[in-house]
Amino acid sequence: MYKNLRRGFSLTILLLGLACRLPAQITQWPTTVAPGRFLLQMDALSLTLDREPGVKYTAWGTASTLVTTGLTDHLDLQLGADLYFSQRIETSGFTERKSGMGAMRVRTKWRFYDEGGTAVAIMPYFKIPTNGGGLGNNSLEGGVIVPWSTDLPTGFKFAAMAQLDFLRNDNDNGYDSHWYTSATFSRPITKALGIYGEATLGKSTGSGSAEGIMGGGVTLAVNQDFWWDYAIYKGISQVAADWKHVLRLNVRF
Repeated sequence: MYKNLRRGFSLTILLLGLACRLPAQITQWPTTVAPGRFLLQMDALSLTLDREPGVKYTAWGTASTLVTTGLTDHLDLQLGADLYFSQRIETSGFTERKSGMGAMRVRTKWRFYDEGGTAVAIMPYFKIPTNGGGLGNNSLEGGVIVPWSTDLPTGFKFAAMAQLDFLRNDNDNGYDSHWYTSATFSRPITKALGIYGEATLGKSTGSGSAEGIMGGGVTLAVNQDFWWDYAIYKGISQVAADWKHVLRLNVRF
């Protein structure tokens, strides 16, 4: 039972933390950074809470950072790392604590279609196991993401993505494939304020249960190159964490 719980928590952390949530949300967008420009995205603070009968899971992280730079008008390069992460699992008479730096991730995004307000890209990535403190695993992992977005009437934007990951299994003797999809609606309210809603669903060949979360957030732009984002997510399946709060910082330069 404890092994299954740990597997569920690990998937939750992965799904919520993969690729440092571009841009300011879990769902990836096909937008690329212009050549010679940089985009810094950081989860300034995140908190994950899960409460099951006899089990309490609490995790928090800070400075999960992604830096993106444009190589061409349609291609960019991204480097990301979870600079500090801490988790605690409490069961009857047992407490497990782990903390340290998470893994690094390298991604590239090629926006191969952009016409009439609709864009599509492809994003291969791989994970470098730089994590410490017993977090994660010591295996090279990777996958591919396909983000899509389109403009809707009355100022709404819609984005969705499909993702396939190849992740080290719990027995450490092979890899499981993991399918993941998410979608988001967003809309500006004023020049500085925006809102969005988001839902995700994931399924691994190494787990019998699908994992789903849904939530929403608000964005506050200080100017066109500096904005904050606060989001709250609720688990809608048994293996998903109950709640996750994230405060994010985004800077272009």
